[in-house]
Amino acid sequence: MTGKELKGNPVDAIAFEWVARSDRAPLHDAERAALKAWLEQDVRHRGAFIRARALWASAERLAAFQGMSSSPVSLPCVPLPVTRPLAASVSRRETRLTTGRRSFVRMAIAAGMAGMALVPGSPAEAARVYQARDGLMHLHDAHWGDILLDQGALLRVREGRGQPCLDLLEGQVHLIAGNTDMQLNMNGLSLVLPRAASLMAHAGSGESDALVMAGNISARCAGERTGRLLHACDWIRYDHRHVSIKKVSRNDIDRLTAWSRGLLEFRSVEVVSAIAQINRYNARKIALKNSRLGGERISGVFSLNDPEAFARVLGEIFGAEILMSSGGITLR
Repeated sequence: MTGKELKGNPVDAIAFEWVARSDRAPLHDAERAALKAWLEQDVRHRGAFIRARALWASAERLAAFQGMSSSPVSLPCVPLPVTRPLAASVSRRETRLTTGRRSFVRMAIAAGMAGMALVPGSPAEAARVYQARDGLMHLHDAHWGDILLDQGALLRVREGRGQPCLDLLEGQVHLIAGNTDMQLNMNGLSLVLPRAASLMAHAGSGESDALVMAGNISARCAGERTGRLLHACDWIRYDHRHVSIKKVSRNDIDRLTAWSRGLLEFRSVEVVSAIAQINRYNARKIALKNSRLGGERISGVFSLNDPEAFARVLGEIFGAEILMSSGGITLR
């Protein structure tokens, strides 16, 4: 990462350099003292340091993931132009990486701060990794189709033998295949979407699941000799120990996929949990200072990127006082 790349946020640059320095070797007493003093200067320094450390750990996981790849790809991935109907602006940088693990980690952190990275699988392979850091991220390609990433989702996009191949590393994604078949891999579960098929998939710690919304989708789990064919409304879950498939109603599909339409649907959800979900998608946070209100339950459909409207609804229903400020929204 160069100073030029992070000139818009020097605090992030300094935090990154501290994380990189401490990873290379244990800090000396003088360095530890200097780091402590810098962290105590401003609460933003501590936040930037925590963020840089998290990005470093994420980059290490991506490097390890690449090392486990069993099917290297010889073609560079086809670029997907980014559109932003629901997401904040995304900075893009394109670099072919053929360096070692340490250099990769540094580059992944630089791109992670920008929202997108390029990840090497082998010297001949270039793959894009997209991370939705400020709301939803929409990727579109007329040939491949549409990809919508939920907040915090991390997705690698590459092309092998002409077929788009996606690796969902964490989080949630909504896919609609375009004019060609599309493959999605996550935590040992592999899915192939034919043209115009669509699904919603989620990858978590040690488990993954996918909900088929349209089309017939082939699914295979790690270690299986034969796969299975999934149909619309089938929901498959895999956790490295067993596989389960069940049918989901159309009403439940609408609720589970509401986020992909810019909405959050709550059905008798505790207010404290609903606020936490709204806060995931917004820089302008809602702070709950009313302990009684936290245990109340709320139902309804709300815009995921309008915390002020959600706070007003809570105020009207439960009689809470609402304080608006440039720093956020307080309910008490």
